This record gives sequence, structure tokens and C-alpha cells, in this order.
Amino acid sequence: MSNINKEKRKVFLIFAAMGCFFSFFQPTCGAFTRVTGSGDGCPDWPTCFGSWIPPLNDINAIIEWSHRTSGTLFGLVSISVLIFSFLIYKKFNNITIIYTISLILIIVVGGIGGIVVLSDLDPTIRTLHLAGALIIAALMTTGISLETIKPESNFGRKIKLLAITSSIFTLVTILSGAYMVWQQAGAVCYKWPLCSDSFLPKHSSQWIHMIHRIISIGLIYYLIIINYNLMKYYPSTLASKIGKLFLIIGLSQFFSGALIPLTEFTVWARTLHLSLATLTWMLSVVIIIAIRDYKINNQDKQT
Repeated sequence: MSNINKEKRKVFLIFAAMGCFFSFFQPTCGAFTRVTGSGDGCPDWPTCFGSWIPPLNDINAIIEWSHRTSGTLFGLVSISVLIFSFLIYKKFNNITIIYTISLILIIVVGGIGGIVVLSDLDPTIRTLHLAGALIIAALMTTGISLETIKPESNFGRKIKLLAITSSIFTLVTILSGAYMVWQQAGAVCYKWPLCSDSFLPKHSSQWIHMIHRIISIGLIYYLIIINYNLMKYYPSTLASKIGKLFLIIGLSQFFSGALIPLTEFTVWARTLHLSLATLTWMLSVVIIIAIRDYKINNQDKQT
């Protein structure tokens, strides 16, 4: 690889890392916007009260405007990483396709965000908005992981199934939590681990809340199982190290959920919970990439 291409690749990886950061930060910023009740802080879109700058005496408008601005910066970063991916590969391949789809989705999800505001925060459209953000995070994570994580071993089918199942559980946990909040069931369980003073939930909202907690327990179970198998059969691999981080963040996300009722539903606890959920989702994608099949190329065969 020439020095020019090395420099292009270095810049590409910087933008790819920034893309990963924004794919984590944007949902976190969105979570903070939602839990502070600032989702309709700017009643119009794309302007805010008819201006490109929010009223400085309205904290909710500033928070919502900051969320939108973060999305705009994310779009610019996505354009940059796409340009440099083509400068390096000069054709459509897995990497350029991933970043092309990411950019398209960022534009679409940004538009859906505008519809969310104009539709008075309709739950169905908010679900689409969140799902799109999670797909973007998965794509950004996949792109940089493929570029920086090299296959180490031929991992067994069991590990792969566990990794995929853990990823599915992570996604379902996030979406069930979002559904719980949008059904006004986020604060109906004021104790932990039980919902209230009674052993069983008393009404449908409490059942919705507790189902989310049960799904979270299922996620922790699979995180423990995949870590056990990685440490037992592949202890020296990078995938094993990523698995440990996956478990630590997953457990942190789980117990941060317990902090929400214990801290009387403070903004910081709710934002932390949703932030860690996004990070857990991204790590679930990283571990799938890390355990992909190791393919021996011609040069490896000759050596």
C-alpha cells in the first residue's frame, strides 16, 4: 500500500470511528431529549420556532435543537467516510455498500424525525425512528469492525448461534423498553426487582413493564453463556476479550435499569440506561464480526 493510500486509510478510519461515535451519541442524545420531555421543544421542522437558532430562553427547544444538530453532524461525517471508502477501494464492495446504505438511512431517519415532530410524537413513527437509528448504529459498527478486526479462528456453530441470539435479545430488549415507555408504562413499577408491593403485576401496564425486565434477564443469561463458551474454548482470542466487555456493559445496562425506580426516575438514570443499551447493541454486532469464519487466502497457503 502506497503512502498516499495509507494516509487515505488513516483519514477513513478516523471518520469511521467518528461515525461509530455519532451512531452511539445520537440515540443517547435522543434519549435525553425524550426523558426531559423536550421531544416537541421545537414545534416545527427543520427550523425551530421558525428560526435556525432556538430561543435561548427555552431549555427544551435548545435540547431538541441540539439533537437535530447532532444528527446533521452525523450526516456530514457519514458523507466523509463514504467518500474516503470509495477513494480507497474505488468500487462497490462490502465496505462501500455499508456506508452507502448508512448515509441513505441517516437521511431517511432524519426525515422520520421531522415527521415525529409534525405528527405530535406518534408512537408508531417513533418506533420507526428508533429502529432506523439502531440499524445505522449496527451498520457503522459493522463497517469499522470489518476494517479493524481480523478473523482469528474458525469458531464453532454454537458460538455463532449464541452471538446472534444475544444480538436479537439486545434488540428486543431495547424495542420492548421503548414500547413500554410509549405505552406510559415506564413509571408504573416503582420497586425492583418486583414491580410493586404485590408479587405479581396488577394491571396491563405493569405486565408490559415486567415483560421488559424478563426479556432483559434473558439477555443477561445469553451473555453469560456466550462468555463461558468463549473463555472455555477460545480463551486467547480477541472475541473472548470483546465478550467480556459485552457482558460488563450488558450487566451495567441491566442494573442501570434497576437504578431508575430506585432513584425515583431521575433524568440521569433513564438516560444512562438507554445509553448503555445502545452500547450493548453495538457490542453485540462487534462480537458477531469477531467470530466470523477465518478464510485462508493464497498467500497464507504458500507460507
